[in-house]
Formats: sequence, C-alpha cells, structure tokens
Amino acid sequence: MADGILVAGKTIATDEISSVHYQRAKLIHGADGTNAGDVARINPLPVDAVLNTGVIQSSGSQLTPKFAKFALTATGTLVAAVSGKKIRVLALAMTCESSDEDETYTFKSGAGGTAKTGAFGEATVEGGQFALVLPFSPVGWFETASGSLLELSIAGTSPHADGCLVYVEV
Repeated sequence: MADGILVAGKTIATDEISSVHYQRAKLIHGADGTNAGDVARINPLPVDAVLNTGVIQSSGSQLTPKFAKFALTATGTLVAAVSGKKIRVLALAMTCESSDEDETYTFKSGAGGTAKTGAFGEATVEGGQFALVLPFSPVGWFETASGSLLELSIAGTSPHADGCLVYVEV
C-alpha cells in the first residue's frame, strides 16, 4: 500500500492504515510569522515545564504538603491525629542524642501504638549525636493508621531529638 495521496496536483504525505490515509506533517516552531526550523535533535521543540511544589498528586487527588518541627526529650507527638486521615511522612531530618549509647528513637502510629520503623540509635552510633535524614519520597517513608497521630517514641538515659518533617494527610 502506497503512502501519499495526490491533492490539487501535489503529493501529500500520508500514512495509510487499513485503507485510511492519515496526513503526515513536519513540526516547526518559531514566533508568529517566523520559522525557527524543523524540530530535530539539534533543534528541539522548546517546552516550558513547571513543577508545582504546592501539591502532590495521589490517585487523582491533590494533597497539600505540610511541615512540622520538633524538639523532644521524651516520647511525644510529632503530628496530631486527623479524623479519617493517615499521616504519610514524605521527608524527615533530625539529630538525635546518643551520649549514653542506650537511646533509641522509633516512629509510631498512635500514642504508644504500632511501630512504623525500627529503633534508630543504640546499635547505629557510639556516643554523641547522629543525624537521620529521609530524603523526599513521593510515595512516603511510612504512614500512620487512619485517624492516628504520629509519635516519636524515645527511650534511654538522656535522649534528645530535634528535627523537621514533611507530610501529607491521605
């Protein structure tokens, strides 16, 4: 099957598929009334892409990232419970004290609830401070049960945790 058809004495480029001709065209760009050339690897089509950092898409819904900071010397709430919503942590940075080498830090769903991470601290550092950084993950690092607060459970002789986190309510 031949591609191309004759229109007004000129051959028009087409692609024939199942006896139907689909017109082929070359894409050019430029300001109105100008021709900046055919689109090609050495002359790409200029595209403006905008990153919207004000929302995150989740199953067709837009979720607004929220921020929390904390300074704890004992177990405490990082993010309050939201009725019918899970707290999903997208990013986190914190420094933790481990001077007595017995301090541990565990993220939990609900007050005294289910551990969402292992215990950071005791086995990972020998005295002093350590930093825990969970870089941005669009799918999240962990989340609470629906309607549960996010808790940082702290144990040990002289614990101290300072940090911040980014989360969404899902």
